[in-house]
Amino acid sequence: MRLGTFTSPRSEWDSLFDRFFEAPSPMWHGGYNVPTDVFHTEDGLVIRMDLPGVNPDDVEVSVQENTLLINGSRPFAWDADKVRFVRRGSFYGDFTQRVGLGKGLQVDRIAANYDNGVLELRIPYAEEVQPRKIDIEIGSGKKALNG
Repeated sequence: MRLGTFTSPRSEWDSLFDRFFEAPSPMWHGGYNVPTDVFHTEDGLVIRMDLPGVNPDDVEVSVQENTLLINGSRPFAWDADKVRFVRRGSFYGDFTQRVGLGKGLQVDRIAANYDNGVLELRIPYAEEVQPRKIDIEIGSGKKALNG
């Protein structure tokens, strides 16, 4: 990276910082990232992975030290030693995806569903991090302003 090529100094430094300090990205054989979405809902954290052609019996999900581990394998239907790729846009082989879980999740209540090549994991928020309404007293009587 040359200093004279910055388009946005903030984003360039953020990108450099992220690449230097982040854990190695999960890769499939052949150098592809596992297509994964991780997002929050009102109820918890959702992780969705596109796993076309992967048999659900070949996927293992576990939690270790607040890290979700997804391991699996996608076989190649041909003898890889007897083909010569012109273009390679799919990914095959063993994969491992790691997702760091923050605090406030009930990891003992993870629900996993596999449908049409998509693995979806739902992790509910712990009760102590759920928002709750507080009643406000008005004058001498109780009247909920938040109700």
